[in-house]
Amino acid sequence: MFFNRFTAIICGIVISVAATAQVKLDKLKFGDIKPEDFKSDYYSIDSSADAVYLDNMASARYDPGNGLTISYKVHRRIRLLHKKSFDDLATVKIPLYQHGYKEDYVQNLQAATYTYEGGKVVTTKLDKASIFKDKDGDDKIEKFTFPDLKEGCIIEYSYTKVSEFSSLPRWNFQSDYPELWTEYTVETPEYLDFVVLSKGFLTPVFDTVIKSYQAFIQGNMIEHTWAYKDVPALKEESYVTNLSNYRQSIEFQISAVRFPGRETQYFMHTWYQTVDELMKDEDFGEELSKENGWLKDDVKAVTAGRTDAVGKAKAIYESIRDNYTCIDDEAIYLSQPLKKTQQTKKGTVADINLLLIAMLKVAGLDVSPVLLSTRGNGKTIDEYPIMSKFNYVIARLQIDNTSYLLDASDPVLGFGHLGEDCYNGSARIIASDPLILNLSADSLRDAEVTSLLLINGEEGKVSGSYKSIMGQIHSADMRDKMRKSNPDDYFKELKKNFGIEAEISGATIDSLKQFDMPVSVQYNVSFKPEDDIWYFNPLIGADLYKENPFSAAERSYPVEMPYCMDKTYILSMQIPAGYQLDELPKQAKVTLNENEGSFEYLVQQAGDRIQLRTRIKLNKANFAPQDYETLRNFFAFIVQKQAEQIVFKKS
Repeated sequence: MFFNRFTAIICGIVISVAATAQVKLDKLKFGDIKPEDFKSDYYSIDSSADAVYLDNMASARYDPGNGLTISYKVHRRIRLLHKKSFDDLATVKIPLYQHGYKEDYVQNLQAATYTYEGGKVVTTKLDKASIFKDKDGDDKIEKFTFPDLKEGCIIEYSYTKVSEFSSLPRWNFQSDYPELWTEYTVETPEYLDFVVLSKGFLTPVFDTVIKSYQAFIQGNMIEHTWAYKDVPALKEESYVTNLSNYRQSIEFQISAVRFPGRETQYFMHTWYQTVDELMKDEDFGEELSKENGWLKDDVKAVTAGRTDAVGKAKAIYESIRDNYTCIDDEAIYLSQPLKKTQQTKKGTVADINLLLIAMLKVAGLDVSPVLLSTRGNGKTIDEYPIMSKFNYVIARLQIDNTSYLLDASDPVLGFGHLGEDCYNGSARIIASDPLILNLSADSLRDAEVTSLLLINGEEGKVSGSYKSIMGQIHSADMRDKMRKSNPDDYFKELKKNFGIEAEISGATIDSLKQFDMPVSVQYNVSFKPEDDIWYFNPLIGADLYKENPFSAAERSYPVEMPYCMDKTYILSMQIPAGYQLDELPKQAKVTLNENEGSFEYLVQQAGDRIQLRTRIKLNKANFAPQDYETLRNFFAFIVQKQAEQIVFKKS
């Protein structure tokens, strides 16, 4: 079972000595490749894998005698079983970061390719002239490509990267390929305290801490090693926000420095301290604490004629949403002064929503910033105020006993609504009482009702009217789609998915500009059945599940749908003239884990009419791995029923 294990470990205080720990990194000899290493054409951990890490190891050691320099050693051996893995693994890029006037540098770099030919291991070493310094985006890198690659070969490389005044590197124990052995060792002086953040659902084969005295620093060094065996590949599947939430990994945040004879210096604050700093920060909250008289004329103009607090807030919100352009939807700090945002009418999500907060404050309303992480950015950590985990800022407005969450950077949202990407778990209110705000997808619901009425027309045609009333999420999606396209193209694409030759007329999309109203799609449809035996899927125009979104047989991490769904489709259809009903799909009702969801498919003949009502309802959006098989079977049944057809025969 997956769970977030965010464990605070103070190095040098929590000690578990394990003298028998067999750390492999220091024992692995570069180039020690044997013929038996090539025997397997596949590995039982994953018989379909294109590559397998035989060994994937690293260590990070502080050298306190050299200005807290970190030596970061990496050693990897990988078996490339199929050519498809060459694109991912044949070229190695080592990032080189800048620390003030110092830059990382690499030493002792070795790399080689090994093949098994004529009963012996053939080694092709990397030519030093093939190692280059380059740029990868804004980052400097050192890179090389392995020579003489063939299917079934083994590649190996090791290096040490030296960083001055740096933090401990993060380590992933799990990758896109299976790993037979992976380990990480960190060695730190006991006067450095760290918060250790561990993610994943796997159990290490050992997790040990050893204390050793070192005279040159007049204190102890703490060595901590984690190792995992037979780690499966982490493969992306449907309905996951960010795989990094579930990848077995470890990272470190320095929390305090306790140099002997000096006052302790703390780097990890409480949320109360962090809020105080943020509200004094000129790139975040400093301007919000000012009177901002330069905004009074704008506020007065947009709220003219509004006397109630909600009306004023809505007018201010709409004036920014409709007149400002967001140029970066990932930011928590200002990129420019609020006055420049007001003048240019564009800015980042932080620029726009902090300006919204400033205007609401000028109007005398109770409003605070809220920091969150969007679904694609990964989860935040409730216990620690680590700013790098957040990438988005919205506004929380409090009027009487009602809270309104506002995001004026999104041009398709109604007042008090957020986009589905914001529903990613815990957010944090930046106020004197910095409470957690739960933005779980389980609390976001989207109800959609579609109806189709079909009657017999002239010349043997069947004609009727279609109407679909969308929920909040699909309404926002449709508005966003229409900003980039147009209704004509939308209905052309819709017609392709009918599965029958049909004509559409009178097509409209209503309430595209009424952001607090649901969008509705309406059109008239007509078609003419001609076959002696006519197969008709009654869910014409519906958003069908044509295949199961959960194709994997097993899943080791949660299913994260963006919202709780409630889809209803209603059909009333007159039996086509000249035909008789031959076969109806069977009725069905199923539930998902008692009360977590349901699916019904109700159909019957009443005189010359066929009545159908089908509904998919999920009462939650997040499902644990142990619920995966049940959820997969639930959707498999839906796919099967939605594909069933009504059969008509000519009279």
